[in-house]
Parts: sequence; structure tokens; C-alpha cells
Amino acid sequence: MRAARWTLAAAALVAAPWIVAVAAPGQQRYILHVLIFTALYGALALSYDLVVGHVGSLSLAHPAFFGIGAYTAALLATEAGWPFTLALPAGMALAGLAALALGVPMFRLTEHSFAMGTLGFALVTQIVATNWVEFTRGPLCVTGIPKPQLGPLRIATLPAYYWMALAAVALVGLLYHGLTTFRLGRAFHAVRDNEMLAAAAAIAPLKYRMLAFVIGGAVAGGVGSLYVSYIGVLCPGELTVSLSVNLLVMIFLGGVGSLRGVLVGAVAFTALPEILRMAPTWRMVIYGLLLLVIVIRFPEGLEAVFRRRRVAAGS
Repeated sequence: MRAARWTLAAAALVAAPWIVAVAAPGQQRYILHVLIFTALYGALALSYDLVVGHVGSLSLAHPAFFGIGAYTAALLATEAGWPFTLALPAGMALAGLAALALGVPMFRLTEHSFAMGTLGFALVTQIVATNWVEFTRGPLCVTGIPKPQLGPLRIATLPAYYWMALAAVALVGLLYHGLTTFRLGRAFHAVRDNEMLAAAAAIAPLKYRMLAFVIGGAVAGGVGSLYVSYIGVLCPGELTVSLSVNLLVMIFLGGVGSLRGVLVGAVAFTALPEILRMAPTWRMVIYGLLLLVIVIRFPEGLEAVFRRRRVAAGS
């Protein structure tokens, strides 16, 4: 029964462009645009939760990794003429290397100093993107970013972008599941729960924190590359620290350390404000109140609701 529900849900997600075309023909472009952003935010939130939720390190550098990947892919595509299939892995590799170079000194700091250090890196990255006009074009933005080309397939329509974003979040979800379960996942959680006890059990805390940090940074760079290939323009404003705040809201709203919870948090954070557009004057007030109620009523996130329902169904 459970496998059948998952199969049905997966089929509905794949068929979403056709379902939307039939159900809301006048709103198809808008709804697909929201779904694409939801999928990309879901993938980015999963990469962030690897660091925050599974090894317990409050990093605020994710906007920088996202931006490094985005600028690498955008500049290689527009200035060097690299195809999407090379620009995407280049963006991921450079973001992963930046995470490696940053993590070595930062993980020697205490928790609060680590958060402040990564925040400083994110601010410096945005300042460089804004002021190094000769390289990044600064406030003039990188424009004319070409559409992705996968062999003979050119991704230029909204349904094609939706399927690309859906494939991206599915792949990141599989990677997340593989990293956070089995032996590696237990090592992550041991480091998060009690670093000294983990070290006594021959688990090297620095090694596992670095692993999660570098993989999370590389995935964020990949999502940045996909993002700019979709919107076609990249400005320094995409790298603001508010992105870290948004990601924190997503993972704490859905449930820290949970694949399903983080994805539900990304959907609630991205789609809910759009649904509330029917009340434009009070939209953000209602949204803020809903977030407040959820946080107070379910401090462990929406994932706790699903767990309680499963326990109730089993009893």
C-alpha cells in the first residue's frame, strides 16, 4: 500500500504540467514557475540541512556557495562559451573547493565563532560580486545566460524546466538519503549529538563535519547553476544573507534532519505566500501568523505532525 502511494505521488509530480494545463489553463505559466522555484529551494534546503541538521554546524555561508556556483556557470557560459554540461559541474566543483578552503580554518573555531566566520564569508562574497564590476559586472548583472542544452535536447520551455528541477530535487534527495542513513549517517549524528563521545568512539568529528560541509556547498553551487540557467540573469542581490534566513525557516518549519520535513518546509515557505495572494493586503501578515502558530504548536516542525499521525494510525 505504501509503495502504491509513493508511485501515485511520483506519477502525479511528473504529470503536473499536464494536470495544471487542464485544471488551470490560464494560470499554467505562473503555477509552473512557482513549482520550479519550490523544487530548486527544496534541493537547496536539503543541501543546507546536511550541515545544520545532521552535523549540527550553524553555517551562514550557503548564499556564498550558491552564488559561487551561479557565477561560475553564468560567466563560463556567457564569456567562455562553455556548454551547460560543463558549466554545471564546474560551478559545483568551485563551490565545493570554496567550502573546503573555508571549512579548514572555520571548524577549528567554537560554535558561535563558526557561525560568525561563515557569515563574514557570505558578506565578503556578496561585496566582491557587487564591486568587482570588470569580472562579475556588479550591479549591471550577468545577462544573456543561455538555456541549458543536454545533447540534442534544449531545455527552453516551462514544462522542460519543471522536469529538470524535479530531477534535480530527486537526485539531491537520493544523495541526502544515502548520506544520512546507514553507517555514515550514524557517524554524522554521533558528531552532532556529542562530539567528545564520538571522538572517544574513534569517529573523527572534523572529518565528518568537513564532509557534510563540502558536499552541502557543492550541491548549493549546483543549484545556483540551475537557478541562473532558468532565470537567465544573475545579480549580486541573489547572494544576500537573507537566503540563509529563508533556508533556516524552511528546515525548522518542516523539521530539522528529516528529508520529508525539509521538503515540506520548502513547499510551505515557497508556495504558501503565493496561495495567499488572494488576500494581497494581508498576505504577509497572514503568512507570518501561520508560521508563528506552526512554530509554537509544533516546535519540532511539521514532520512531528506526520509522526504523530503514523503513531496514532498504528495504535
